[in-house]
Amino acid sequence: MQEKERQCNNGGSRGNVNNVSEAGNSETASFGKITVIGTGPGDTDHLSKKALEAIKDSQTVIGYSSYLKQIDGILSETQERLPFNMKDEIKRCEAAVKKSMEGRDVALVSGGDAGIYGMSGLLLEIIEKKSLLGKIPVDFIPGIPAFCAASCAVGAPIMNDFCVISLSNLLTPWEDIEKRLRAASQGDFVIILYNPKSMKRKNELTIAKDILLESLDKDRPVAIVKAVTRPDEEIVITTLKNMDNFDIVSMNTSIIIGSSNTYVKDFFMITKRGYGNKYNLDLA
Repeated sequence: MQEKERQCNNGGSRGNVNNVSEAGNSETASFGKITVIGTGPGDTDHLSKKALEAIKDSQTVIGYSSYLKQIDGILSETQERLPFNMKDEIKRCEAAVKKSMEGRDVALVSGGDAGIYGMSGLLLEIIEKKSLLGKIPVDFIPGIPAFCAASCAVGAPIMNDFCVISLSNLLTPWEDIEKRLRAASQGDFVIILYNPKSMKRKNELTIAKDILLESLDKDRPVAIVKAVTRPDEEIVITTLKNMDNFDIVSMNTSIIIGSSNTYVKDFFMITKRGYGNKYNLDLA
């Protein structure tokens, strides 16, 4: 087996990667660079400077049509735009690889952070299947996940150990989702629920609630945050027993379920980190 050395330049970026064999030959080709960019929760004010520059520098911008609309104001007329529908994730990645092979620099945009339920993993899987891993230059720029923005919108609910569970069973068997819900509740995590409801999935949130109520108190604080940072943002502070009673719950909603150390005061949802167990906070 040939040993290969991975060379990453540009400050740790994978944008310039060569596989160098024992003979010293570099496997190079005129591929364009694919930059996978997390666009954050929605408002472009939450894009990092690096993400903004990468989008502007790309020749082709690919993504879900709604995400392209969110960044429309920062795109130029000369940039090629390839919008795709929901569930076209494979087509988006295939298009990014195709454009790269044409020598074009590509921005593959994904909501939130592309490495959290986003496009990063699928792109790498497809590149690997095509035996192009290490040949096509790929870089990843993080974005603010929706659950982080949702947390900021209601105070400080994620101050200790937490987990994120998607209720979508499109790619994950529902039996696995139920196991994760039970494990998370028994571990007393702060629990964030993604994809709690869709046009086709109406009852999963209620089923999830009933599973959590097997271990958790019915009055456990819950924050429901829809379309965080966007003009149609809505926030509800409620309890676990009532979390499935609100019409605002959709695919654009994040639900934060507190731990046993979470409480609500003046619309702030706060999870104790544990400082009060070690220090006298009255003297602070």
